[in-house]
Amino acid sequence: MTDKEIISNLLEEFRVFKKETNKIILSLREEVKIIREKLSKYENPKNSKNSSVSPSQDPNRQTKSLRKKSDKKVGAQKGHKGSKLLKSGHPDKIILHDITECECCNSQLPKEGEIKSRQIFDIPKIKIEVTEHQIISKVCVNCGKKNKSNFPEGLVQQAQYGNNIKAFSVYLQNYHMLPFKRCSELIEDLTGHKISQGSLANFQIKSYSNLEDYESSVKKILLQSSVLHADETGIRLNGKLHWMHVLSNDVLSYFGYHQKRGKQAINDFNIIPLYKGNLVHDRFASYFSYECQHSLCNAHILRELQYLWETKELKWVRNLSNLLVGIHHQIKQGKTYSTKEYERTVTKFEKLIAPTIQNYDKVYTKIKEEKLAFALEKHKHLFLKFIKEKEVPFDNNQAERDLRMIKVKLKISGCFREPNYADYFARIRGYITTLKKNKQDVLLNIQKSFDGKPFLPVLGE
Repeated sequence: MTDKEIISNLLEEFRVFKKETNKIILSLREEVKIIREKLSKYENPKNSKNSSVSPSQDPNRQTKSLRKKSDKKVGAQKGHKGSKLLKSGHPDKIILHDITECECCNSQLPKEGEIKSRQIFDIPKIKIEVTEHQIISKVCVNCGKKNKSNFPEGLVQQAQYGNNIKAFSVYLQNYHMLPFKRCSELIEDLTGHKISQGSLANFQIKSYSNLEDYESSVKKILLQSSVLHADETGIRLNGKLHWMHVLSNDVLSYFGYHQKRGKQAINDFNIIPLYKGNLVHDRFASYFSYECQHSLCNAHILRELQYLWETKELKWVRNLSNLLVGIHHQIKQGKTYSTKEYERTVTKFEKLIAPTIQNYDKVYTKIKEEKLAFALEKHKHLFLKFIKEKEVPFDNNQAERDLRMIKVKLKISGCFREPNYADYFARIRGYITTLKKNKQDVLLNIQKSFDGKPFLPVLGE
């Protein structure tokens, strides 16, 4: 072979090599592009929809919902009865726009005629009403004894606030989360009367004190509940992490503030240690220390499965998520599972997670999906208890809904300044949440609590 032929062959091999190299480079560039897109998308992938991260920490509060898109149009559906403001049959004030002379000939018109009406619903001007109570002394002309009338019970100062304004202030601070200063400003804007922040603080203390017996009764009633929801969330007290706990059902809410999250706090509240019913929670280890029955929140699991699907696209994760959601929808529509159907569901559940945990005990370092699969296997009957027992819920959303507004309080105020006020807020907030669950008049019943007559619900009613 001549030198020319050798060079020609080498050039041809180089062209083929270059062509193949270019293909590899293009392929790698495409892979890098995809990886970069994924990294950009999942730079901070955990949010309230795919983990236990609170909604307040969501980036830009824009996250995917676990709910599937409905085929229904936005807005009211066909057959939906609209609502509008209807006229009252008992108006507080009637203004007759009368006419006395004819527009044509200026003759006097009769006093009566055909009447049509329209109504305006509005708020009258709000002002502080001052009621002065006077007592009188009189001397009996017969025996000379001096007689004196008495002030109403509770009226002990020369000038003091009544229970209506106290209830309104407590309502604004503990339901609408207004800080002391803004509460004082709102009342002044509405009524023209300025209440000091010290007075507002005294209203809080008085309300807390008046609800002491109520809270003791609530603890006893909660122990009678067949199902209780438990959860806790972090709060800030002068910059330090403390905890707000909740125990609730669809009728009652109990909130408790504590420096600790675990057993010390639970023991101090002394409800769960005495409870024998079904406690729904999110797999927090401290709850398993108690001898009550347990059922676990599937919403937490669905969020963790969603995170794994978004980051790793594991097939078993999507299949397990579809299994749980499918069963939940069937039960909501009235389906009941027989013992055999439940056992088949457990078997299907086990098969989906089996490949992920088969080497769990052999590997020292566990990855996230292995840890989750192991937990699912360990507690499978607690996650699936909602299938067998009708009263057991699918998730722990009741407790999460009860706690959600605590985060709003922290968003507005930043933190609590004193532990006493965290306690005040917890008890009063529990009372107001209970009133809302029972569709009671909140302001009226806060006022009643100042009179020593708080509302107390009865389970089953």
